[in-house]
Amino acid sequence: MGSMLLIIICALVALLVVGVGGFLVLLKLGVIVRAASQPAYQDFSDYTLSQGREVRPEEDPDDSERLS
Repeated sequence: MGSMLLIIICALVALLVVGVGGFLVLLKLGVIVRAASQPAYQDFSDYTLSQGREVRPEEDPDDSERLS
């Protein structure tokens, strides 16, 4: 009788843990789906090339000495 009660309690605890874990997984999936369904951010500002800066590769001091 005592071992049967222990098995039932362990089974209930296991089911409770699985249920809580399943709930948390579904909750996380819901948050992911909700975030994914939001429209992407679109920037409608007007940018021109004069607002930017010229990008050049970095020069190593050692490279300039070898080239000359």
